[in-house]
Amino acid sequence: MAEHDWLNESGSGMHPTYGDVPGGPQTIVRHELRPLTTGEILDRTFFLYRSNFWLYVGLASLAAGVNVLTSMVRLVYLHFKGISAASPTAVGVGLAFTIVGLIVYFAVYCVTHAATVSAVASIYLGERTSMGQALEAVKGHWLRYCLIALWQSWSAGWIFLVIFAPVVLVSVLAKGNPAIAALIASLMMLLFFAGAAYGLIAYVRNSLAIPAAVMENLSVRQAIRRSKQLVAGRKGRIFLLLLLLFALYMVAGMLQIPFTLLLLHSRSSEHIIGQVISLLVAFSCSSLIGPVASIALCLFYFDERVRREAFDIEFLMSKMSPGVGATAGNAAAELA
Repeated sequence: MAEHDWLNESGSGMHPTYGDVPGGPQTIVRHELRPLTTGEILDRTFFLYRSNFWLYVGLASLAAGVNVLTSMVRLVYLHFKGISAASPTAVGVGLAFTIVGLIVYFAVYCVTHAATVSAVASIYLGERTSMGQALEAVKGHWLRYCLIALWQSWSAGWIFLVIFAPVVLVSVLAKGNPAIAALIASLMMLLFFAGAAYGLIAYVRNSLAIPAAVMENLSVRQAIRRSKQLVAGRKGRIFLLLLLLFALYMVAGMLQIPFTLLLLHSRSSEHIIGQVISLLVAFSCSSLIGPVASIALCLFYFDERVRREAFDIEFLMSKMSPGVGATAGNAAAELA
């Protein structure tokens, strides 16, 4: 597995820059490269987030903005066409906008996730960066990041198709038999939890694929293989990160409940205003929470390389003698 020229600052598109950065001057601190506990990684995650707040929120807002824009276009279309929100036409239009919005959102999210990893890596290793520079560094491989994200999603979700397809078939054949229906319901519940556990493990195994692809310029299959190699034996650490993200999104969901209740008991004009407010709240929550995962996964990637491949020594050698650092990186990768 060939090492990317990240350490030698060539070919990565991530050179130091001293231009304007949203939110004011960046805090440029080269963090100590050493093995970290899970708590220390989360602590550094929030330190990097706070010290470069507008950079990360700006990147996350690009993907969050796609959802808002798609929903607002749908509302405007229905309003000016005079289509009732409860009509079948509105349902069809909403479904079409939802599908298109999800496709565009997925592509933009993959690129901004990779760009956030690029920005984190630059700042963590003591470089200056910006939104434009981070996006420039990854835009040439946008399809690669989308395919990696699709692989991650499929690895977590395919098990449900395998589990539920025969169960649904049996339930259709056994229609009208209460005893069999109850048995099938219990079986489906059991299989759901089993599938969720498997899907979570599969997702965690592949969770470092995009950081690996960004940092080492790996192909889709190489990045997935690299992630499994780095995560082996340490899945619990990333599982704790996912629990934290779940808690944050639960809090964000609770903030949206009042607006949802307002929409259910509002007149037509108030309904549109309520929907716009709800979209803006969702946009803010997604922009604020989204960067946490990207930052933390990048730091987990660094930590695993420090633990397994002495990346800290490799980085110091690259600064003293770029040629030696690159040679050490190639040797470590080949041994891995």
